[in-house]
Amino acid sequence: MFNIGYVIPILMSCHALLVELVKYKKEEVSKNIIHFIHALIFIFCHNYESDMVYTTHISIGFYTYDLIYLFVSILKDKSKASQHASYIVHHLITVRILYYSLYSIYSSLILNAFYILEMSNIMLYISYHIHKEYKNHKLIYSTDFIQLIWYSYYRIIKLLLFSFKIKNEILDNHISITIMVFIIYLMGASWCYKLVKVNIKNFNSYKTLKN
Repeated sequence: MFNIGYVIPILMSCHALLVELVKYKKEEVSKNIIHFIHALIFIFCHNYESDMVYTTHISIGFYTYDLIYLFVSILKDKSKASQHASYIVHHLITVRILYYSLYSIYSSLILNAFYILEMSNIMLYISYHIHKEYKNHKLIYSTDFIQLIWYSYYRIIKLLLFSFKIKNEILDNHISITIMVFIIYLMGASWCYKLVKVNIKNFNSYKTLKN
């Protein structure tokens, strides 16, 4: 069952952590660190906790906080609306599916899929941090390539195989959930395509630097 009493402290904790981190790092880097921490918490709990109810609330709280952050950013600067649009859609779908998992008989399957998604994000956060904090081109190019392989494996291959394995359970859910799962998959495929273009650009830049 959903418990707002679990979520509110998570919202406050995310904000307090961001306020503390921005004393030492740029805001976008601090926010990325919080994303990374959340992913690690979910991955750890998924592997070692039998009861995922509170952990699910942590993720709902985290993505709700990030949604609030994005909306506030847009209110401050309307030009950021298009930049944040895909993240807002992603987060709204994520919160909806996580909320649904608290009541679904397929809760463990939903959280298994969410685990795959969070695993795929690990290299995304690492790569982003390296881009923002380091100027070493070889390190950046190497990280981008690892991110492409890592992200593509989890978001395209592993998630597709898992979805095919539980296709009957997916179709057994409300049609809106099936559509949202499909949208999430398409968003992952779109990001993979962007990573491919980034790595092609990196390869060409590396050849130029080498020459």
